[in-house]
This record gives sequence, structure tokens and C-alpha cells, in this order.
Amino acid sequence: MNTSDDVLLGEGLYRLGATAPVPPSDPADDLRRGRRRALRGRVVAAAGTALAVAVLGVAGAALGPLASDRAADPAGSPTAPSSTSVRQAESVVKALPSTFDLAINLLLERDAAEAGVPDVIMRPLQEQTDESVTTWTAKAEQIDVEADQPLADAISVARRSLDALPKTRTDVRMQETLVEGLLAYSSLSDNLLTISTLVPVVGDAKIDAEIEALGHLRPAYESFGAERIIMRRALAEREVAQANGLAGEMPLNKTQLAELRAAEATWRRSLADFYTATSEGQRKALDEITLDTASDGAIGVPAHRAVNILLSNGSLDGVTLTPDMYTESCTELIRGLQEVSVAAADEVAADLAAVD
Repeated sequence: MNTSDDVLLGEGLYRLGATAPVPPSDPADDLRRGRRRALRGRVVAAAGTALAVAVLGVAGAALGPLASDRAADPAGSPTAPSSTSVRQAESVVKALPSTFDLAINLLLERDAAEAGVPDVIMRPLQEQTDESVTTWTAKAEQIDVEADQPLADAISVARRSLDALPKTRTDVRMQETLVEGLLAYSSLSDNLLTISTLVPVVGDAKIDAEIEALGHLRPAYESFGAERIIMRRALAEREVAQANGLAGEMPLNKTQLAELRAAEATWRRSLADFYTATSEGQRKALDEITLDTASDGAIGVPAHRAVNILLSNGSLDGVTLTPDMYTESCTELIRGLQEVSVAAADEVAADLAAVD
């Protein structure tokens, strides 16, 4: 991806992020919506800068009202557990493993498209995505959306987004529509991840904590995506400068640096919230893939160590990763998080089946 592409992408993300609605953070939300939804609103509000919000900007217009609508939904109330809420929650959670798989496959396909990989590499990625589309579609049909319009709307939006996938793949192959295609990939993934935030609570403290944990994964994946856009651009520009025998100035301006800082803050908070709320088994798995740094923003992982060096120094001095090395580290972490996300959803489904 050349410099002009990066500028266009940045401008496109900025415009979308600037117009995205910021969720309210009234303290009364904690009582009215339950801790999970109020916290999710504050996480997005805290991200506040254009690029951190931009990854969800396209989907925000369609899905933004869901959280507030759901706040008044009796099915979302933690005060009245019932067999109906348990069965509905179970139907949603059973679909989440395929939901996470598809969302992450789309993110990785988007990253490959942004990097301009050849067809021989892109084709297997698309085939893997297509298989996960088929699996998710079948699972989504089994979700109980009766009397839960926000959930029904989220699934409907995700399906419509997937119908546009062939166009998205065409768009990223053409220079004039590259930015739109990349943003569409982000929207596709976000539409799917929204479903993980709409699992009804059931009134069981342990299970509800695990359901809450699943909701923290959406902002974690989104902020990680924002980081990757900024870091890959910075590392690529430094590599070009070095190849031309130039010392190379800091490739990020103050605005971009602030955007990276906001994305990193959201990533750190969301990952820590997931770690705190999920089960001991998933904490152990997360410890393994982050080298025991899940509560510190996964700084044990090379990609996030590089981000923190840049934020600490205000420059790329001390960052030794090449763009390819950074991408490899990110991909390894994403795949690890994918496994943890799927395992966490399977665990909640098993707990719900035991209650039901």
C-alpha cells in the first residue's frame, strides 16, 4: 500500500470516525442498563478520537441504537432469571464460536488486502472465510430472536453485510475503491462482533460474568485493528526512508500519535476487562498467548511491545520490527485470541446447558 493510499485511508477513517455517535456515559446507566452495557458505552466514549472509533464507524450508523434499545428490554434485565432467558442466551452463545471465527477471518482477509498480497495467498484466505460464512449462516438461523428486536436487527445487519462481501472483494482490488473496500471489511467484522454484546443475562452470577466477558471482546478487536492500521503505515514509511538512505523523520504526526494512544488505551482496558470477567481456564490461555501480560495490554507480545516503545519514546527509535515482522506478530496474537474467544463461548454454552 503506497503513501497516497495511506493518506486516503486515514482521511476516510477520520471522516467516518468524526461523525460516529459517542454513547452516553451517565452514571445512571449502571443501574438502568447493567454494568456490562454501561461499561461498553464508556469504553467507546473513552476512545474518543477519530481513528479509534473509525473502525466501527460504518456499522455504527446501523447498530448504534441497539444498546439503548436493549436497555429497556426486559429480556436484558439481570433481576428476573427464567428458563426463557436461559434458552435464548444459550441459542446466541452457541452461535458465537462461528461468529468469532468469521469476524476474525474477515479481519485477516482485510489485512491481506491492505497489504496487497498476491492471489496465491489471498485465495486460500477467501476460501477459509467462505467456509466460515456457510457455518455461521447455519448457526445464526438457530438463534432465538423472539421478543428481542435489537438482537434480530444485529443478525439482519450482519447478513446484509455478508451479502455485500463479493463487492467488497472487488473494491479492494481497484485503486479508486480501495479505501471503501477496507472500511467495508471492518464494518463486516464489527457487525458480527456486535452479536457478542447482545447475549441476554440470566441471573446466575458466574454465567453472567462470563457473558459480560464476551462483550469486552468487540472493543478489543476493534482497537487492535486501529493500532494495526497506524503501526503498519509508520513501519512501512520508515522502511522506505531507510531504503533510500534517509534517516527518516517520525512517520506519525501528533494527531496520529494521539489516535494510536487512544486505541492502545481501549485495547488495554478491554483486554483487562475480559481477563477479569472470564473463567480461570480462559485466563490461563490468555496468559500463555500474552506471556502473562494480559492485564498490561499484552506487552509481552512483540507487536504490542513495539506500540508501547513508540508511545513511550514518541518515535520509532528502539523499535526493531520490520512491517512483515509486525504483521506476523499481530496475526499470531489474533489467532490466539480467536481460539480463546471460541473456547470462552463454548464454555458459556456448556454452563447454560447445565442450568437449562
